[in-house]
Amino acid sequence: MHRSLIAIVLLLAALSPASASIVLFQPGTGGIATTSFNDCASGPEGEVFFATSAGLMLYNGTWTVYQAPLKDVPGTLLSNTVLSVEFGPDGLLRVGTSMGLQRFTGSGFETVGTQAALKNPSVIALQRWDDAIWAATPNGNVHRIEGDAWQWYRPFCDGPGCYAVDDMVLDPESSVLYCVSDKDGVWAIDANQTAGFCMVADNGLPLKGYSEAETDPLGGIYLFNRESVMHYRVPDGLEHILSAGDLGLHVGWINDVSAAPDGSLWIATDYGIFCWADGAVKDHIYRAHGIWSNVIKSVYLDATGRCWFSTQSAIGYYRPENQTMVRIPIAAPGA
Repeated sequence: MHRSLIAIVLLLAALSPASASIVLFQPGTGGIATTSFNDCASGPEGEVFFATSAGLMLYNGTWTVYQAPLKDVPGTLLSNTVLSVEFGPDGLLRVGTSMGLQRFTGSGFETVGTQAALKNPSVIALQRWDDAIWAATPNGNVHRIEGDAWQWYRPFCDGPGCYAVDDMVLDPESSVLYCVSDKDGVWAIDANQTAGFCMVADNGLPLKGYSEAETDPLGGIYLFNRESVMHYRVPDGLEHILSAGDLGLHVGWINDVSAAPDGSLWIATDYGIFCWADGAVKDHIYRAHGIWSNVIKSVYLDATGRCWFSTQSAIGYYRPENQTMVRIPIAAPGA
């Protein structure tokens, strides 16, 4: 077994770019439970939590996997289907599962609220906004949770005008929270939260066709689908950033996008990982570099600058050695 591991390391060293490091993990021997992740959150000490369909995975130099038991046991996960993760204002991780919302204390899990408070137990997105956590469910229900107080934003009332929310993201610069629906467009709520959500329009038309969004650290948000990446910012409106074909002739579709603090984008495609900055491709990592597959399902840039990615057979991270690592500050409790 040790000879096999050494052979893998030597192979990766031979194939990897001289100016970069690539580390891969496989289910079983690699310590992970699955090769897919739905969401990620970076902790204050460089640790990374992964929301997966096989439980909650934690990487802090080694892997720990938290899974739901066959029977209901206090202090454990409600479900192995973990859909979203986000650190709360108290510094504790919130975990959105298919069976409800929980808080990870470091030693166990506590259920937050009740099924009745959630309206729908499936928590597809979590977002911290100042002293509150916002939770979105797939049927358009949005909840604001501050301490023990819950506020429900009802669809077609003070909530989004739809029954299908796909993603939720915050623009801290403008203090605007966005809910994204592929079929029904983008809905926003600003600091005047009593006014509820309103539809976001561009030239009078709803922003339909985007199922995922990403915060731009420099202001605004990115909206994307398989064909293109767009940028939306108040008051600039919608701006086209790139199409899949702009990345290269062999790129058919975009699978995921993660934004870096310097304004660059890390993009998962069916032909590897691309770094896009200043209107051009700055880096491209694909199978020949040692990531084992061209088809990248997800990407996530953590607080230390590692670009995490998932393929059909592994989860890994890529980090250029000549990149200047700047830790992304993680808000302290009460900040």
